Amino acid sequence: MLRTPEVRQRNLVLIASLLFMLIGTGSIYFIVVALKQISAEFIWPRAIPSIAYALQYAGAGVGGIFMGWLLDRRGMMVPAFIGASMVGLGAILTSLVQTQWELFFIYGVMLGFFGRSSLFAPLTANITRWFEHNRSLAVGIVGSGQGLAGLMWPQVFHYLIAAVGWRQTALMYGLFALGTMLPLAMILRQRPPNVGTIPKGRSNHVSGSSPARAPLMPRTVQIL
Repeated sequence: MLRTPEVRQRNLVLIASLLFMLIGTGSIYFIVVALKQISAEFIWPRAIPSIAYALQYAGAGVGGIFMGWLLDRRGMMVPAFIGASMVGLGAILTSLVQTQWELFFIYGVMLGFFGRSSLFAPLTANITRWFEHNRSLAVGIVGSGQGLAGLMWPQVFHYLIAAVGWRQTALMYGLFALGTMLPLAMILRQRPPNVGTIPKGRSNHVSGSSPARAPLMPRTVQIL
């Protein structure tokens, strides 16, 4: 069966969403893998990098609300470009960090509030706008990027840190994130088609059956 341009476009956005999630989630695992090396270089207690790690989660939690608001008003373009830029620049600046307050700012604000917040909630909410059928499957595919990131990035970071050090590894990841996530954001900027709408002239009700349930809306996904 031939695929229509709309189907190809939806599948392209689905793949781009998965890759965006996979690459961006790497920022979570870097500081976990590099914790010992960062603490040793600055003679910090390990609580310092651990606080930065926690701040990223806190920032992402609050920032996710902001990104959901942007998604409702501007589409996926703005959250995607902000997230891609902040993940890449945040990782690059991590390679230059000299004080704990710089580390806290980078992880709490750049990588957390503006970076990681652009991943799960906006991506899953946006993908529901693209699929009238198999919506749950599409959300599952996009969400699987987090699990795949946990499988891939710790191994990559372990290898690179042992080979070139934690600063060079952060720089390499930041450049890679910018070089890949920004082009993916160009794909995600596309406006979804109107799915789940009833063609003109058709009734909301089917004879002999109950009214159809309303599809799960993006705002509901963000709340969940």
